[in-house]
Order: sequence, then structure tokens, then C-alpha cells
Amino acid sequence: MPDAPQPVLLLGGVLAAALVLNVLFALIRRHRLTERQRAYQEYLRTETWKRLRRETLERDGRRCRLCNATGNLQVHHRYYPEDWGTETADALTTVCDRCHDQIAHHSRHETSWLPSLGRFR
Repeated sequence: MPDAPQPVLLLGGVLAAALVLNVLFALIRRHRLTERQRAYQEYLRTETWKRLRRETLERDGRRCRLCNATGNLQVHHRYYPEDWGTETADALTTVCDRCHDQIAHHSRHETSWLPSLGRFR
């Protein structure tokens, strides 16, 4: 009679399968953009966006408006326009990668902290 599979091996196999499924589902979600998300991705390649981005970086002195960092800068939409390309530089702010991650994390969970950042708003 063959030996019964070890519980640890079974658990490891189940965990590995779950990990593979999670990765596959994440990839599928990433590729299933909404029409607005696709339009935004296209907009980011336009000359209008590139001009606004340059204006915003120059206005902000090529520094993060939150922590004053000068590297890894991004231009962040403080609010999104109804139609891409209609926003002005006032709707944008310069932030570094680290601060942008904080903004993205907080804005998904809580937005009451934003007004306290006087330089940001």
C-alpha cells in the first residue's frame, strides 16, 4: 500500500496553487481597465499632458510639495477633470514616489488628512 501524502506537502501544494491563482487574477484585473482608465492612459501620452506636467514641475521648483525631495518626482492629480485635457496646472501637484504612495494609500482609506497639508492643497 502506498504511503499517505504528508500533510505538510499537501498544505504547501495548496498554498502554491493559491499563490499562482492570486497572481493570475491580479494580471487579469490589471488588463481589464475601464473605458475611462484606458482614456486616461492614452491622455498621459499626449502633448497636452506633457506640457501640463512640465508646467507643474517648473511651478513647484522640481521639488515634492510635501517633503521637499528632488528625486523620483511625479505629477499628481489632486482631482480628476470630467474630460481629460481640460484640467489646469492648479489641479496638479508635484510629489515624490514615497509621498505619492502615501497619498494613494490614504485616499483609498481616508481623505480627512489631506486638508492638513497646507502646501499640498
